[in-house]
Amino acid sequence: MSNFSANNNQKEDVVFDKFKNQLEKNGLIIQSIDEDGFIYVNIGETDLKVSLENVRRNYERDFDERHITNLVEVIVQHSFNSEDWEQVKDKIYLQFVPNDFEFENIINEKVTNEFSKVFALNLNNGFSFITNDDLSDWKIDSVELEKQADFNLGMLLDKVKIEFEDIENHKLGMVNINEVSLKSSCLFSSKMKNLVENNIGFPFYAVIPVSDFCYIFAEEDFEYFSQRLGSVVLDEYNNSGYPITTEILRFSEAGVEAIGKY
Repeated sequence: MSNFSANNNQKEDVVFDKFKNQLEKNGLIIQSIDEDGFIYVNIGETDLKVSLENVRRNYERDFDERHITNLVEVIVQHSFNSEDWEQVKDKIYLQFVPNDFEFENIINEKVTNEFSKVFALNLNNGFSFITNDDLSDWKIDSVELEKQADFNLGMLLDKVKIEFEDIENHKLGMVNINEVSLKSSCLFSSKMKNLVENNIGFPFYAVIPVSDFCYIFAEEDFEYFSQRLGSVVLDEYNNSGYPITTEILRFSEAGVEAIGKY
C-alpha cells in the first residue's frame, strides 16, 4: 500500500524528529529519504512510502502531536496488516485527493477536474491507500473493491444524522458522524439519495473543501448558498493539510459534477 501525499519540506524540523523517534519506539526504521523528501519505512519485504507534508502543516497550525502519532499508528497497523481480504474488507472506504497527487500504483478515479477518489483502509482514523498490488494480494478486482466501499459507506450511513440549520428559510445541511474523516465520503454512498430526498430533495448540492467538513443544500437554494459559503470553504481548504476542492458539486442520478468553484 502507499500512504499519504506529495512533496516534503526539505528542512530538518521537530515533526521529522518526533516521527522518527515514535517509529523507532515501535520497532520500525526509516530506510531512506529520496530527493523529493519522501520517507521510506521498512515493513517486512517492502518499503512504505510516506510524506510528512500534511502532518507538518497541521502540526504547525495547532502544535498537536496527535497528528504525528496518528500517522505512526497507521504505519504500525499496516506493518501487522493481514493480506486476507475477509479480514480487511470491512475497513474499506473512499477518500479524496487533489488531481496533482502522485498516484503511481494507487487505484484512483477522477471525479472532477480538481480531485479524484481513492480507496483506502481505515486504520485508527488514518488511511492507507489501496494499490493494484493489494488487489492482486486479495485476489479481487476493482469492481468488487468499489462494491465493498459502497457497502461499508451504506452501513455507516445507518448511523449518520444530517442536521439542518434554517437560515432565512433556507436549509443548510451538515453530516453528523463520529468518524469525522469520513463526512465527505458519506455523500458518495448510493444510500445518500434516500437520506436527503424527503428533506432537501434530490439532486442536491454540496461543498467538501476537506474530508471532515461538508455542507449540503437543495437545488432551489443554489443561488442563496453559493453566494454565501465562499469564505468558509476557502478558509477550511487553505488551513488544512488535507484539502480536497473549492468546487460546488452537484449530486444527481448522473453522478457528481462541478458547477463552479470559489
